[in-house]
Amino acid sequence: MSEKIINRILLTNDDGIDAAGIVLLEKAASQFANEVWIVAPAVDKSGVANSISLREPLRISKRGEHKYAVYGTPADCVAFAINQVMKDTPPDLILSGINSGSNLGFETLLSGTVGAAMTGMLLGVPSIALSQYEQADKRVDWSCAENYIISTLTQLLSLTWSKQVCLSVNFPNVAPDKVKGLKVTTQGIGNVKNINATKTTDPHGEDYYWIRIQDGELDKPDHSELAVVEQGYISVTPLTYERTCQNEYRRLTKLVMDN
Repeated sequence: MSEKIINRILLTNDDGIDAAGIVLLEKAASQFANEVWIVAPAVDKSGVANSISLREPLRISKRGEHKYAVYGTPADCVAFAINQVMKDTPPDLILSGINSGSNLGFETLLSGTVGAAMTGMLLGVPSIALSQYEQADKRVDWSCAENYIISTLTQLLSLTWSKQVCLSVNFPNVAPDKVKGLKVTTQGIGNVKNINATKTTDPHGEDYYWIRIQDGELDKPDHSELAVVEQGYISVTPLTYERTCQNEYRRLTKLVMDN
C-alpha cells in the first residue's frame, strides 16, 4: 500500500506487549498508517474485560519511540495512551489484538481485547478488536489472520460505523484457502457453557484454585459469530455497551405498571 490512509494508529491487546498477535498487527497497521503506536500490557491480562485500575497506580516502561508497556489492563493502556503519551497527537484508530483465541458470544464480555476497543469507543476513537479462533487445547494457527488481516482492514476502513459501537473481528480456524469471505454477525451466546473453580495443592500443602471456562454445545443462530466462524467466514460484529434485553424490558415494564 503506497499511500497511507490513516495518520496515526494505536495498537494494544490483552495477551501482552510481546505476544505474537500484536507483532502481526503491527506489520499490518504499518501498511495503513504514517505512525503506529503500541501501548499494551507488560504481561498477559486475558479475561479482564473493561476493568481499569482504580486502586493502584500504573507503572510504565518505555520500549521505543512510540512503544510503551503498561503494568495494567488493556483499558488502562487505552486511557493512558489517549490522556498522556498521545494527548497532543491522538490516534485516528485503535486496533486491539490480534488475540490468541476467539472472542465469540459470552467471551466478548470477558475479553480484555474487546474491553480495550470498548474503552476506545468510550473515548471517541474508532476501534476494532481482532481475534484468531482456535480449537481447544491446540496451538493457535496464525495463518488465517496473517493472510487476511490486510484485506479485512482494507474493507472495514472503507466503511463507516456509528460512534456508539466498536467492531469485533474473529478469523476462522481454517487454512487460508478455505476462507469463504467476510460476514457481519450478531454476538450470540457463543460456546461458553460454564465457569469452574478447580482446586489443587501447592508443594507446601496449601490449596489454590484455577478458574477455567468450560465449553459446550449451545444454540448458535445462523447469523451469530460462532456459527459464521465455524462455517469458515471472517465474522465482524458491531458491539455496544447497551445490553438491555428489550423483550424482557417491555414485559417487566408492563407487569410493574399492571401491578
